[in-house]
Amino acid sequence: MEFSILALSMVMPSLLLLWYFHSRDAYPEPASVVWRTFGLGVLSAIPVLMFALPMGELLEGITDPFLAGLYEAFVLASIPEEVCKLAVILWYARRHSAFDEPMDGLVYGVAASLGFATLENVLYVAQGGLGVAMLRAVTSIPGHATFGAIMGYYVGQAHFSHGRTRPLLLKALLIPILLHGVYDAPLMIAPRVEGTAETIGGALLLLVPFVLIISVVAALRMSRGLRARQLAEGPMPRSGSVPLPTSPTSPSTGRRALGVLLVLVGGLLATAGALIVLGVILSLVNGVAEEKGAVVEVLVAGLIAGVLPVIGGVMLFRGGTRQLNGGDPSGA
Repeated sequence: MEFSILALSMVMPSLLLLWYFHSRDAYPEPASVVWRTFGLGVLSAIPVLMFALPMGELLEGITDPFLAGLYEAFVLASIPEEVCKLAVILWYARRHSAFDEPMDGLVYGVAASLGFATLENVLYVAQGGLGVAMLRAVTSIPGHATFGAIMGYYVGQAHFSHGRTRPLLLKALLIPILLHGVYDAPLMIAPRVEGTAETIGGALLLLVPFVLIISVVAALRMSRGLRARQLAEGPMPRSGSVPLPTSPTSPSTGRRALGVLLVLVGGLLATAGALIVLGVILSLVNGVAEEKGAVVEVLVAGLIAGVLPVIGGVMLFRGGTRQLNGGDPSGA
């Protein structure tokens, strides 16, 4: 039971982000295909490690801190990770019969990217604890999700374009690699620089929130544009006996504003609650509350301060997605 709660606490940001982008699809993809894509994203960590571990040995021979940081950011992280995520989308999701409109590329791109990010998050949190979980919940996890959304957007455009497949697939690979690498590079360079170079390293850290904001804005605009296209063109015919939902309507400005507010508040509340639960579990595991009475008190406090906000946050988040999607059932 404790392990289940701990795991849920660490993956909550990923689940919320996957839920959001999946809900933005007016004609949602089969849950089984989305989760298989997510699972393959988790497994993509294997080839990434097989490449990065031997290549990491070369890092010891790079003495310049800036070159070492760039090597670690691009060669060991950005390039292999984004290549493997793209492989999941191209070799599994895009070949599935459910991939029948441009929005699908974005949804599966987010799923594959968050699969990898979730495993990475679990490993980092296991090493760094609650502080790492809090930081990654608002930085790395949204970063991975939006890099995947941008990648998937261009894969979807390439799949349904005529004569522009290669340039669009090249964008699907190179843009996430660039964003991911520029995001990681300052974080890899800053700890390595000393003396007067520390000022440059500190200034480079400003690139981290800048890249994150650019990626989030781009992903949200792409998602909104694709959904508007879905609503304008209507549902695509699909094989099988399951009927497509009736075309939902576009939300009004007031409903959209309310939806954004509910999604943000609900997401933050659910994530904060999950982090509180994570902190409670870690305190018990680390023996902070050794006495039986203290254990009971900590568990009760965790239930009140953690689980209830998670439930309330999820309900608000669900209501927000419904408002953004015009109240259609597919956004539930």
